[in-house]
Amino acid sequence: MRANIPNLDGNSRIYAVFGDPIHQVQTPRLINPIFAAAEVNIYAVPFLVTAEHFAAAWDIFAAIPNLCGISTTIPHKVAAAKKCSTLTPTAKAVGAVNCVQRGEDGQMNGALFDGVGFVEGLGESKSRLRGARVLIVGAGGAGRAIAFALAEEGVRKIDLMDLSAESVAFTANMVNSLRGEECAVSVDGSARWDYDIVVNASPIGVKGDGIFPLPTDAIQPEMLIADIASLSGETALLRAAKAAGATVSDGNDMLLAQIRLMAGFAAGLPAGTAL
Repeated sequence: MRANIPNLDGNSRIYAVFGDPIHQVQTPRLINPIFAAAEVNIYAVPFLVTAEHFAAAWDIFAAIPNLCGISTTIPHKVAAAKKCSTLTPTAKAVGAVNCVQRGEDGQMNGALFDGVGFVEGLGESKSRLRGARVLIVGAGGAGRAIAFALAEEGVRKIDLMDLSAESVAFTANMVNSLRGEECAVSVDGSARWDYDIVVNASPIGVKGDGIFPLPTDAIQPEMLIADIASLSGETALLRAAKAAGATVSDGNDMLLAQIRLMAGFAAGLPAGTAL
């Protein structure tokens, strides 16, 4: 057991991480060493915040002067965007945030780095994006950000699945407006599973007992399977993908690719500036 936390004192600021579930979150583990190395007196702390209590928790934390910001994960990215005073252009277009900076004036300024994080986190597999046929399961904040980024990277088509028809419609309209063509559509799984890239941007695998809609026998070795829900352990989807010989990417790839941008924003730097 640790006897103390070095440098934690009355001048320390807190970077709250809101999510439900929260057990899988890796942001504090990854971002606290960055704060320490930069000699920034900030500490990221996870908080289990349900959707029911999100608004109340937000208002309380936003009123605390030594809060430097909030990191939002499932399922709060869209709700958080609606609570922010300002949004970066990408966050405004997508309607979601994953990093919020509390200004000295108390304003809550939202940014979204999930899209760039997902794309850059693919590493060499980024070359697969142009012209690809993509399925995204989950049209919440993360799914929207990924769809937006993939549309910018020139994928051929994006099929969308989500329990919320409203979320799917928003995401499809956003992508199609960006591209000036019908690139994204809603699907129900009755068509062929004919994809180059499959993305799980939903809580399936870490919350509840939902089963990912892509049948195991539909996974082919030439596919790229990305599961951003996988952070602290391997999900059933990734296990099946590895067994099939497919290329895989998990949530840590996306998080690692954006974590220094999140740290910079939390520390008060302009959005897009790494710490």
